[in-house]
Amino acid sequence: MDLIQLRYFLGVAEHGGFTKAAAALHIAQPAITRQIRLLEEDLGVQLLLRHSRGAELTDAGRRLVAGAELIFRDMADVRAQVVASSEAVSGCLRIGFPPSVGDLLISKAVRTFRLRYPQVGFSLREGYSHALRDDLLGDRLDVAVITGREDNPLLIPTSLFAEQLWLLELPGPRRRRKPGYALADLAGRSLVQPSRANTMRLLLEDLARQAGIELSVVVEADGIHTIKGLVAMGVGAHVSPYSAISRGIESGEFAGGPIAGLMIERQLVRRADRSVSAALLRFQEVLLEELASAEASSQGAIRVHKEAASLLPG
Repeated sequence: MDLIQLRYFLGVAEHGGFTKAAAALHIAQPAITRQIRLLEEDLGVQLLLRHSRGAELTDAGRRLVAGAELIFRDMADVRAQVVASSEAVSGCLRIGFPPSVGDLLISKAVRTFRLRYPQVGFSLREGYSHALRDDLLGDRLDVAVITGREDNPLLIPTSLFAEQLWLLELPGPRRRRKPGYALADLAGRSLVQPSRANTMRLLLEDLARQAGIELSVVVEADGIHTIKGLVAMGVGAHVSPYSAISRGIESGEFAGGPIAGLMIERQLVRRADRSVSAALLRFQEVLLEELASAEASSQGAIRVHKEAASLLPG
């Protein structure tokens, strides 16, 4: 059993047949067929059931898929460690983040990083915290910014910053930022909020429940652009992190402002069993630079945690 055979086998398993796998791998089909036959002979088991529509995995084949994927992940991890030890900043970084911090932090950090290290590529994944957590555990991300506190023993969290929640309202004759709101001001307001899959929504409801306030969510929508459109049409107000809505309020496009005492936590999270590459170390440095800049211009809406300094090398 060798790596070439395993790669060919995973290709057939992924594409459901020898013809499609040969096309995807740019290898002649007879070569793939021969290598997998040798693999089956070596192991003494049938890995694939051949039929007119292609091929499907046997129970033994499914076990080999899981093992082969682990082998290739370990190889990538070893490669990253070797690259990190040489301090070469290269490769591809897989970064996950919630929608609200895309413009505020991630886009700026990626731009700055690419100017310094153009040989590094990026795969960016925007999503809510529960989905990003699953992607980290599934080894589909190297690191992610997650809302709330993370206590999974398979993950290593580092507190990045706390962020104020703001209220976004229908634009009126006096379009401007208001000095502030209290949590009690949400009572009686129709709200447009993300579904309960959203961590921030659950945190908001928990805080309101503790204060004896009943929230009235009249529309659930998971896209911030859709939510802003609904607010602009008078469907309801919206509570969101500063980073997601402050620009529209400061520009006068919407009314609104900070809600006193309401803060959410942001953490940078990675797998506990994965090494940190040189590229990821450098990206964390750039991320903290951009975060410090965002804190300075936020008028207190963003507060960087001291723990974030532990992300820096040395």
